[in-house]
Amino acid sequence: MISPNSFQITKNWWNQFPIPLRLITKIRFYAAFGAGGVIYLTSLSFNNIGLSPTDIGLGFTISAIIGTLTRLLTGNYLNKTGMIQIPLIASSTLSIVASLFLILSRDTFFYIIGQSFIGAAAGIYWPAAEFGVPYFCYPIDTRKAYALVRSSEALGISLGVLLGGIMNNYLYAKSIFVNDIFCMLLITYSIVSNNFSIERSLKKSQESLVDSIKQGQLEWNRNSSIIILSILLITTSLALIQVILPLDLVKGGVLRNELNEGITILFISINLILLLFLQWPVGSWISKKDRLFGLKFSLINFSFASLLLFISSYLNAPAMFLIFLSMILVSLGSASFLPTSTDVVFRIAPSNKKGFALALLSQCFAMGYFLSFIAGRLLDVSGEASIIWLLISCACFIVFAILFKKKFN
Repeated sequence: MISPNSFQITKNWWNQFPIPLRLITKIRFYAAFGAGGVIYLTSLSFNNIGLSPTDIGLGFTISAIIGTLTRLLTGNYLNKTGMIQIPLIASSTLSIVASLFLILSRDTFFYIIGQSFIGAAAGIYWPAAEFGVPYFCYPIDTRKAYALVRSSEALGISLGVLLGGIMNNYLYAKSIFVNDIFCMLLITYSIVSNNFSIERSLKKSQESLVDSIKQGQLEWNRNSSIIILSILLITTSLALIQVILPLDLVKGGVLRNELNEGITILFISINLILLLFLQWPVGSWISKKDRLFGLKFSLINFSFASLLLFISSYLNAPAMFLIFLSMILVSLGSASFLPTSTDVVFRIAPSNKKGFALALLSQCFAMGYFLSFIAGRLLDVSGEASIIWLLISCACFIVFAILFKKKFN
């Protein structure tokens, strides 16, 4: 039985955060709850109706290309206006359109159209969602604020994948897109009903400069290039784990047997559940370290996780254990990376380029999907993905070695 004190403790913990930060946290939870199944289960859904890994990867790649344009437009809009309401409503609307196309899709054509709208929606959503956090969090440290919103996203994605997997198997094969439409409507309602308070909070923080960001900074940080490279590599790893890993597991490795869809979803769920429980404690721990520590810790975790996935392809019975260990490392790497990356990028950018910097960060996430087509094609040709994981492992370790002794200045 749950003690009533537990609810009070949870309420007190939640109430320590500023009201605007709580609002953006809830909005991001809704977005993650809707997108969770779409991100992780779309490849399986369309694999089931006969699309090849190449076709599926192509959809994600086109989505990333479309998202590039909307990211740049959104970043420019944020720099000029500092307002996030219109981008968030626009992204919700486009996401609803995307889900409708994907529900109706029976072939590659409608699938590509749906993925294109998803890319446009994501390109608008992410810079705006990330932009609001530093201005909504005072007096909370920005890294702690990002740990909070990322924790809410971890919860939303976990529930979205869990619910999506159940509904897809027992109710309707494309239930994940119905759930996404419902969540986008919740986001739209939340923004419309709180539009005045959002605008007031943004203007107040930006005018009084109480967010503790170096507003006089006019140049990019001298370590910007290696920071962006490390972020690009980590987000590429995340994208391939989201898109290619499920297909790799159901198709089997060099010696590893094929896994059924239920076991594959279980492994994905383990990763997401671990991330849910690790995000806040790891994010809080990282917030007490040097600002680059989270990136270094994430790189080494992804390097070893990818190495384990590579080795698992050449084993049979022990492969399950190695895949499980790799999911633990992916969760640790994600929990340290997600709040750190946004905070670091926001701080290395010049004061008049904050919106553009967050659009660039969002584009790093999209860049990973550019490789989904190549990875999907490689999976089609070779029938397994071990070389992909080996390349990712080596790249992460090399960048970790370069970044190892650097400090944030």
